[in-house]
Amino acid sequence: GFGCMRLPTIEDKGKVRVDDEISVPLLHRAYELGINYFDTAWTYCGEDGERAVGHALKPFRDKVYISTKLPMWYVKKPEDFWFYLEAQMKRLDSSYIDFYHFHSVNKEFWKTINDLKLIEAAQKAKQQGMIRHICLSYHDKPELLEEIIRTQAFETVLCQYNLLNLINEEVMGFAKKSGMGVFVMGPLAGGNISLANSSFLEKF
Repeated sequence: GFGCMRLPTIEDKGKVRVDDEISVPLLHRAYELGINYFDTAWTYCGEDGERAVGHALKPFRDKVYISTKLPMWYVKKPEDFWFYLEAQMKRLDSSYIDFYHFHSVNKEFWKTINDLKLIEAAQKAKQQGMIRHICLSYHDKPELLEEIIRTQAFETVLCQYNLLNLINEEVMGFAKKSGMGVFVMGPLAGGNISLANSSFLEKF
């Protein structure tokens, strides 16, 4: 897996955009080394991340899995689901998205998902071939995630897990037992575990 939240960027005419000269070879090299899952989102890299990932992976689109996310903080009505999904497919220059996440789900966004019947919308999008898997990325207490898993509405979950943060360990096991795929975000704790001057590494 390759998290594309922090691709190299440059400032162009007052806006941040992905530096394709560095990022495209980077993503190509990742693919050559066997990485086949690339994760991006609407807001990443000055909202240019999806375009950059789609552009870089276009030559081998059928050999990789692309993950992106519905920006839940912008979703106010049912029609917003379709607006963002179609816009993201265009940004990615792809006729489908492999893993489509409800982004940063917490108690508030879980209520939005249910109130606006967004799971039903995602199921329809899957039936139409626009997405392959219905997923969520999660940022809240493990107890709520367990409740969400029990609905059996999602195929995978993306959550925090690293040596500094083991809070989701038990619920990740529950997800697996429930037949869900589990993706990890922040495996190096935002770089803190891998930094040369990491206080954690010194203690370890």
